[in-house]
Amino acid sequence: MIRCKRCVRTYLFIVENKIYRMQIGWVYAILIMDLLIKLLKKGNTMYYDITNPDASYYWLHELLQMQSGEFIEEYIINCHNDFEEFFEKYSSVINNIDIENLELVAFHVTSNSNQCEDIKKYGLHNLQWVLSNDTDLNRFLKENNVKFDVKSKVMYIGDVAYDIDYEKYKNLDVISKRNEKLHNIGHKVYYDFQINAFLFCEDIYNYSTIHEVPEFIFSLSSLNDETNELYIKWKSMCEPYVVKYKAKIKDFTYFTFYDSEMEYENDRQDNWKRLRKLLISRSIESMFPRSSSEIYAYMAPDTVVSGENIIEYIPAEEWRKNVLKYFGKK
Repeated sequence: MIRCKRCVRTYLFIVENKIYRMQIGWVYAILIMDLLIKLLKKGNTMYYDITNPDASYYWLHELLQMQSGEFIEEYIINCHNDFEEFFEKYSSVINNIDIENLELVAFHVTSNSNQCEDIKKYGLHNLQWVLSNDTDLNRFLKENNVKFDVKSKVMYIGDVAYDIDYEKYKNLDVISKRNEKLHNIGHKVYYDFQINAFLFCEDIYNYSTIHEVPEFIFSLSSLNDETNELYIKWKSMCEPYVVKYKAKIKDFTYFTFYDSEMEYENDRQDNWKRLRKLLISRSIESMFPRSSSEIYAYMAPDTVVSGENIIEYIPAEEWRKNVLKYFGKK
C-alpha cells in the first residue's frame, strides 16, 4: 500500500510499512512516489509456488496480470479447458519469464528431535554432510553404535566395519541387489544423497514413511539385528516437520524437470521453451483434484539451502491438513 500525506512541506511516503520522510514540493513528491512504486515492483520476487491450489492460483494471476477469478473464466470458458489453447493465448507473457532468476518453492519432509534446530543453524544439507557433522541424525546413530566414514566408504556398527562402496554393488543383478542390503545403504550415501523434496504433494503421509523416519534409517534398520531397533527408536523420539524453501533452477538436478541430461541441455540452448510450458502446466494441474499426487524436486548434490532461503518450518500434521482441505479430505 502507498499513501502520501502532506504536512506543511513534509511528505510521508509509506511503502509496505516503510516510511520515507521528505521535505519537497508536490511535483517532486509525485515523481518520487512513482519511483518508489517502480523500485518496489523491481525488488519483489514472484516465487513459483505450486505447493497448494491457492499458491498456484496466485502465481498464475500475478504472472498473467489477471484480476481475481479471471483465470477460471479464461481457462475453462474462453479456452475450453484446453491447455494448448490457453498457453498459446498467453505465450507472449509466458515467454518473458526469466527462468534462470525465477525462484521456485519446494518443501522437504523431515523429522527430528530438536524442532529443526540443526536446520535453522546450518541450513538443509545432503546426506553425506549430515553423516559427517554434528547433527541430530549423526548423534542418534553414534548413540546407537553406528558410525560412518563417508570419505573411506566404511560404516561401523560397534567394532565391525562394513564396506558401503556403492561402486562395488551397483553392477549386481536386480535380485542380488534386493538381497544385498549394503547395496541399499551405499546407494543412499553415494548415489541418492541429495536433498529430496516436493514441488507438490497431495498427502505427505501417503508417499512413504518419511514423515516418521528418514528413508536412510529405514534402510539401516533392515540390515541386521543390531540395527533393527533404529526405526522404532527414531520414530518415538522425533517429531515430523515440513521445511519450505526457495531455490533457483541451477540448484535442482536436471531430472526434476527432464527425462535426460540431453533434454535439459537442448532446452537450455533453446531459451527454456520446454521448461516454461512445463511450469505453467504443473501450476494449472496442481489447482484441480485431478492433479498428480506428487511432483518431486531433487536438489543438485552440492546444493545447500541456507537459512535465508528457508521460508518456514511447519509441523507435518498442520501442513497435511492445510493441503488436504483443498481436495475435500481430512
